[in-house]
Amino acid sequence: MHAKALLFASEWRSALGAVLYGALLLTAIAGCAAAPVVPHAENKPTYSIATAVVSAVEQKGVPVNTSVQTKPLEGAGFIAVLLPGKSKVMRPAVDAIKAGVLAAATANGNAELPVVKVFDTDDVPAEVFEQFQRLHDQGALAVIGPLTKPSINYLADIGDFDIPVIALNSFDERTLRRAHLYSFSLSIEQEAQQAARQMFDEGLRMPLVLQGDSPLSARMVQGFVDSWKEINSVLPKVFMLKDARSQAQDLRNQLKDGEHDSVFFAANARQTRLSRPFIGNERPVFATSQINPGNLSKMAMVDMSGIRYLETPWILQSDNSEYALLNRIRSPSNDVERLFALGVDAWKLAILLSSKAEINFDGLSGHISMGSGGLIERELVLNSFNSGDDRPAVNPAP
Repeated sequence: MHAKALLFASEWRSALGAVLYGALLLTAIAGCAAAPVVPHAENKPTYSIATAVVSAVEQKGVPVNTSVQTKPLEGAGFIAVLLPGKSKVMRPAVDAIKAGVLAAATANGNAELPVVKVFDTDDVPAEVFEQFQRLHDQGALAVIGPLTKPSINYLADIGDFDIPVIALNSFDERTLRRAHLYSFSLSIEQEAQQAARQMFDEGLRMPLVLQGDSPLSARMVQGFVDSWKEINSVLPKVFMLKDARSQAQDLRNQLKDGEHDSVFFAANARQTRLSRPFIGNERPVFATSQINPGNLSKMAMVDMSGIRYLETPWILQSDNSEYALLNRIRSPSNDVERLFALGVDAWKLAILLSSKAEINFDGLSGHISMGSGGLIERELVLNSFNSGDDRPAVNPAP
C-alpha cells in the first residue's frame, strides 16, 4: 500500500510539472519544442478582475453592475470547461484549474454573463474530441481546455473551431494552427524569455546560464538562449550544475575572470539554494518562478537572498483586497496556486474572446495579452527574496 502511494505521488508530481509549465506528457517529453520568442510588452493598461469582464460585456451594449454578485441565468450559451477530471494522475491539477474558473465565475458573475459547465473526461484524445463535439452542439460559446498536448493536437487536426477554444498547454511543432484555437499556459520557456529580455533591458550583455539537471531546466535554458539570440545575436555560456560542493571552485573560476556580468539560474529551488553562495554578490542574479515552490524556510530565503525572479501576481499579492472575492483557501504549494490563477484568467479570457473584445489585462497569472499564432502571452512580476523578511517583496521591473 505504501509503495502504491509513493508511486502515485511520483506520477502526480511528474504530471503536475507537465501541465504547469507546458511540457509534453511523459510519453513524448523528449520531443518538446521551445515556445516562440515573446516580444516585450509596452504601455500596459491596468484592469481589475471585474473591469476586464465589464469591458467585454459593455462592448455589446449591455450595462453591468459588478457590485452585485448574482447567479448567471441558465440559457442556450455557456462557457464549457473540458478537462481530464476522470484521470487520477491529472485530477489534482484539474481540480485547481476548475476551482479557479468557478471562483472567477462566482465572484464576477452577472445575469448577462454565460454560466460555466464542466465536462470531465479521461485523458484520451478521442474521448476529448467526442465530448467537444457534444458541448459544441449544445451551444457552448467558448471552451476552456483541453489540457494535454495529445488532446490539443488531436482536436486541432479534426475539430470545428467556430468558437474560441482556450487550450491550457503550449503548442508544439505538431500542433495545427487554427483560427479560434489559443494556447494559454504557464510556459516555463516564456518565463525564461522574459528574464532574458529583462536582463538585456538593464544593460547586461554577458550572462552565465546555470543549468540544473532536469528536463525542465533544459527547457528554461532553451527559452533563455532563444530569446538572447533574438535580442543580442550571440549565444550565452551555459554551465551545468551537478553537485554544488564539488563544483564550487569551478563555478568560482568561471566567474572570477570578469567575463560574465550577470547570472541566470535555470534550476529548481534546491539546486539554486545550494549553488547561490558560490556566486557572490558582485553581479545581478536572475531566475524563474521555479525557485519559489512555496513554504520556503527563512534559511532558504537567506541562502537565495538577492536573486531576482519572475512570479505571478496571485502568489506575490496575497493581501490584495480584490483577491478576497475569490474566497480561496490557499494551498502550501505555489505550483497548485499558479494553476488556480490560470483557471481564473482562463475564465476571463473565455468571456473576452466570446465577446470579441481586446485581450489586454492584468490577471492573476500575469499581464495577459494576445500574441501571434494563437499564443496568449503572460508577463510576470519581477521579485526578489529579502534575507530579513519572511516572505518575498515585490520589486517591479523598470
